Amino acid sequence: NATVSVLYCPVINKMAEQEAPVPEARWTWSQFPANRIEAARMMIPLACTYAPLSRENVQVLDSAPQQCRTCKSILNPFCERDGRSVTWLCPFCNTKTNFPQQYAETGYAPELNEASTTIEYRIPSAASPHPFYLFVIDLCVGSANKQDINDLKEALSEALNFLPQDALVGVITFGTTISIHEMKPDAAQQSDLPPKIYTLKGSKAYGSDQLAKLLRIPVPTGSIDETKPTRGYAPGAIRNSFFAQLGDVEMSINQLFDNLEPDPWPVNTGYRQRRCTGSALSAAASLADILFPGSGGRIMLFLSGPCTEGPGIVVDPYMANVIRGHTDIKNDSAEAKHWVKSRQYYDQLSGKLVRNGHCVDAFLNALDQVGFAEMRSCVALTGGSCLLADSFANEKFVESFRKFFRTNSLGQFPKVYNARIEVQCSPNWKIAGASGPLTSSAKKTPSVAPETEMGIGGTSEWIMPTCDERTYLAFYFEVANTQKPTQYRFAQFTTKYQHGDGSRRLRVTTVYHRVAQTTSASQFIQSFDQQAAAILMARLAAQKAEEGHLFDVLRWLDDHLIRVVSKFSTYQKDQPASLQLAPQMSMFPQFMFHLRRSQFLQVFNSSPDETCFYRLWLDRESVENALIMIQPTLLSYDSKGGPVPALLDSSSVVPQAILILDTYFEVVVHYGEVVVSWRNQGYQDLPDYAHFKTLLQEPKEHALKIVKGRYPQPRFVECDHHTSQARLLYNVINPSVTHNEESSDQAGKIVYTDDAPLHEFLEHLKKLAVQR
Repeated sequence: NATVSVLYCPVINKMAEQEAPVPEARWTWSQFPANRIEAARMMIPLACTYAPLSRENVQVLDSAPQQCRTCKSILNPFCERDGRSVTWLCPFCNTKTNFPQQYAETGYAPELNEASTTIEYRIPSAASPHPFYLFVIDLCVGSANKQDINDLKEALSEALNFLPQDALVGVITFGTTISIHEMKPDAAQQSDLPPKIYTLKGSKAYGSDQLAKLLRIPVPTGSIDETKPTRGYAPGAIRNSFFAQLGDVEMSINQLFDNLEPDPWPVNTGYRQRRCTGSALSAAASLADILFPGSGGRIMLFLSGPCTEGPGIVVDPYMANVIRGHTDIKNDSAEAKHWVKSRQYYDQLSGKLVRNGHCVDAFLNALDQVGFAEMRSCVALTGGSCLLADSFANEKFVESFRKFFRTNSLGQFPKVYNARIEVQCSPNWKIAGASGPLTSSAKKTPSVAPETEMGIGGTSEWIMPTCDERTYLAFYFEVANTQKPTQYRFAQFTTKYQHGDGSRRLRVTTVYHRVAQTTSASQFIQSFDQQAAAILMARLAAQKAEEGHLFDVLRWLDDHLIRVVSKFSTYQKDQPASLQLAPQMSMFPQFMFHLRRSQFLQVFNSSPDETCFYRLWLDRESVENALIMIQPTLLSYDSKGGPVPALLDSSSVVPQAILILDTYFEVVVHYGEVVVSWRNQGYQDLPDYAHFKTLLQEPKEHALKIVKGRYPQPRFVECDHHTSQARLLYNVINPSVTHNEESSDQAGKIVYTDDAPLHEFLEHLKKLAVQR
């Protein structure tokens, strides 16, 4: 029962010597000050990205996790083992706990293995039903062009081919009204009675209790409480005709999809179709709430236009009323009169989805906006995917849709459901918040920072209705003053989730972080990860831009950047030319320059739907992928070969080169002026110019390889110098030469913009930094 100090841990010392951090987490700083005053002067917060499911081949134990008797942390490699007393010492609270009998007899605990910083437990419990898939289909597609609904049918049929035979499937279609379809087994299709279709008004929202009565679902009286995910019955226990295993209804559901027709309600000239998206989503959420409370599943929304009827309306049916833009929302103009009310409606609906562990996937295909900005919380907070294209036949959508159903090496869907992730900290630091596809559970523990909140804070536990191995969360920490000096900080991430086979799992990742024993800036700079810092600051900036004014966000970013450069650079007072940054921070100002110009903050050339789409993917991707979103990569091919990394600068646009621009959402192949001239003259078809033919082929093959390896699949664009699509390149490169330059001999490199180039940005940064 004695409490002692941790003096030595073999695993920590071995990892520290090898400089081998836990691979799932990537930190802004690998060491951080021991007190809050020094920590506040660092400006860049102590934070990490963490992917709970990124590690493959994790050891799975069927035994219950061994918990500390005081703080309830779980046995991990950083615990000291006392063989004489058969106890282990908790690094979080320094309390000794007895090993269980089976460990005492064998003298071996798999959790103490140095490779077990991440380990998984199979929790004994009643198996949940397999995840359900509820198709919510917009039938307003195809009224103008019959081919559109045929393309939708192909996408729906292909989705069925990807789903396992034991998947539970249901179908809701909507237009002016909502139709909830019964799933009749194929064996019963021979009867004279067709499957029932329940039709509901599209002008109102439907609560769970109300929908159960309308659909005559035999729910025990008083068992439905929409504020809680638990019921007086188990998920899937109620017999119903709205969900069935795909193997039992495959023929009938394919027939249902083949017979889909555009919404029959007439549309007057000068009016939009009446589309009740908000009402249909509320019916879907309530149906899932009734039948699968607290059990994972997906609501798959196929949408082709904005909501014009009922709750969640985006724009009025009258065509003269245009759909809102960023300026309308900012100025609260008449075009955005539904904005606040609709956002509140979808936010409330997302709360119901999150409580039950249900997610919404939005497959949006339209030439104009569909209202994703209003319903963003239903997708972003539930962990659902969003695909944005102009039609269901678009190659970008088709390929991305196929990748959505990708399986792992075992042929299983890597997605998990109904997850809760909790962070436990040692006393010398606290959790200040998180960002990503998660929602606070409002759980207060001693690990919660009492004053500071960053991202979604004020809790030590978050809810994730779904996630997979590509879901990267961000966690922000705050230093806590302690009386005893320590060498390390510890944090434990515990993720409880529903596996695809219905079993419950607990994945535990334990990390350590070094406490700095110095206050020297030159020592701290060696531990700085400028790429991780840029992405974690970008996540915070995007969240602030969602809630406030762009001017305030840019000022916040600039203030942090100036303070960081001033603290960690070497310079002589009031002499900008003397300022020098260490290699570990030399790229950070450039990342901030491109972040300020990116689509995550600058919304001039994007619709509200597009901006929300970009921010959604920034908030869940890895550091490497998110960095491409902020600062795109540029590769160059010329007669000397390639690919060669090129500066993201207008000086790289030369007549003899072919450039590949990767912005993550678009991959552009740009042909220089001379290359275009040679190609138009047909030199590639001449035997003596085989090398030129190769030069034209290689960049395109390289670009297509990038496109095929990414989800969501980016748009592939080929463009010539001075054509309209070339603007995709000029919009993102650094405008080092603009139309304001007096020189006229660099016409091919001129970018027509009033934006300040990078060198001016850096000069102003130096002037302000050396004045502090």
